Amino acid sequence: MKIQYYPETDTLAIELTTKPIANTDVVTDDLILDYDRDGKVVAITLDNYSKNVETINLQALGVPLLAA
Repeated sequence: MKIQYYPETDTLAIELTTKPIANTDVVTDDLILDYDRDGKVVAITLDNYSKNVETINLQALGVPLLAA
C-alpha cells in the first residue's frame, strides 16, 4: 500500500495494490475509486483533502501488513 499527499492539488492518493486499473468510479466531486478487472478497489483518490478530513484526529489503527 502506498499513500501519497500532493500539496499543490490538495489530493490524497491511496494505492492499495499495484494491479492495473480497469474501471474508475467518480463517487463525488472529491472522491474517486479505481477498480481492477475483478471489481476490487485498487486505489482511492480524495481531492480537497484538507477540506474533507480532520487531519488533527487522523490515526492508523490496526492496519494489517499483508503479503501480496
